[in-house]
Amino acid sequence: DVYKRPGLDYCSLANASSISIAQQINEKFDRLDYLYDLGRLQLNMSGCMNACGHHHVGHIGILGVDKKGEEWYQISLGGCSENDVSLGDILGPSVPKTEVANTLERILWVYLERREDGERFIDTFRRIGLEPFRLRAYTPGSNEAKQEQQRYAVGY
Repeated sequence: DVYKRPGLDYCSLANASSISIAQQINEKFDRLDYLYDLGRLQLNMSGCMNACGHHHVGHIGILGVDKKGEEWYQISLGGCSENDVSLGDILGPSVPKTEVANTLERILWVYLERREDGERFIDTFRRIGLEPFRLRAYTPGSNEAKQEQQRYAVGY
């Protein structure tokens, strides 16, 4: 499930677009077999700290942030709004708009490699913790992504 608010596209309070990120993700993950293999996964997106998209309680949360006039996205993992409620943990430094879907793909590969039979994403996260996801998510990507991340090198 993907839950998002429109972000910068229609909201004057937003720092970043949610619609274009959702489109990027849909294009990256358009194979139904792959989506079926992922199982139940809650991905929530917000375009700003007002958190209308409830990014902080998504199994994977994406928060749009502004860095020097450019759209970047902070990713959190482990949130849940069900009976076993939890707030997500910030994965690490925000990623540029062009790298959100690629980063998400690397996160999901960790899940697919490490999950046990029938285990949901949230359960795998709780069992193995944040670090395996963080290590894979920040594996060097394209030269452009590396240059952008170096240019805006900031803490979490």
